[in-house]
Order: sequence, then C-alpha cells, then structure tokens
Amino acid sequence: MTTFSGLTADVASEAAELALPSIENLSHGSPGHLVVLRPGVAPSADAELPVIYRRSWGEKKDWRGPYDAIAESKARISWTTGLPSHAVQQLHPYLYQPGWTKWGGSAVGEGGLVVAYSGDKWFHDQFYSELVVSAIKVVCLREIDAVMRDPGTLFLGDGGEKP
Repeated sequence: MTTFSGLTADVASEAAELALPSIENLSHGSPGHLVVLRPGVAPSADAELPVIYRRSWGEKKDWRGPYDAIAESKARISWTTGLPSHAVQQLHPYLYQPGWTKWGGSAVGEGGLVVAYSGDKWFHDQFYSELVVSAIKVVCLREIDAVMRDPGTLFLGDGGEKP
C-alpha cells in the first residue's frame, strides 16, 4: 500500500532543492535564510512558530543582517495575518504588531502554507518564497498521485487502511 504523509521536513527539503537553482541564479549565490511553517496550526500572538523546515545559505559571519530572525518574523506576519508580509507593509500597515520586521518577502499558499525568505531585496525574497510554495505543491501532488494510482490504498495514513 502507498502512504502519503503530507507536508514533512523531507518534502520541504526536496522542494527547497527544486527551487535552489533559481534562488542561486537570481541571488548570485548570496547568503539567505528560508523558513517553512506547518499549515493548519491556528496562529496566536505569543505562540511558537510551527516551523517544519529551516535552511540557511552562506556563512552566518558573511550575512549583512540577521536573515534568520527576519525570515522568521516575515513568517510570523504571514501566519498571523494570512497575508504575504509585503501586503501588510504596503496595504495593511495597521496589522503590524510590535517586534515584527518591516520587510516584505513571504508567500502564503492556499490552506495556510507559509514560506518566508530573507537575504535579498524584498521582491526577490517573495519570489523565492513563492517558488518554494509551488515546489511543495508539486512534491505533494507527485506523492498523492502515487496514492491515487494504488488500488489497495483507500485512506491516507499508515498503510492506507481506515482505522
């Protein structure tokens, strides 16, 4: 039986690898930080971010800023508001909370999938985030396609059997 586990750290890692050539090409190999949040977790102001995957590029000593903290703040903005961080900055600044970064550069997929990147111009960061959202979708679609093609799997989960 074929199983499907949904968004996991392995799926996010594979998605980041798919997006990596475009990120490296446009950023010219500059350092940065990516964060992916687990969808379906209800946000609250003081809750820990439901991070499922983090990845940094480049040596931290070469960073021009705290890319990890900025990416995670962008992710928090998107997780809390349901909007890309640039939309909060440019269209809904009244949603800002103390301690949040001022920078845009995140993406929100349907169902609450949040990806944020920091290390480049905000619109490049947003593009990288959107690439990873799309790559996560394609990895998950490939896996669900395998489940759909398996006549022995009727339900998702361990072994595909209904509990």
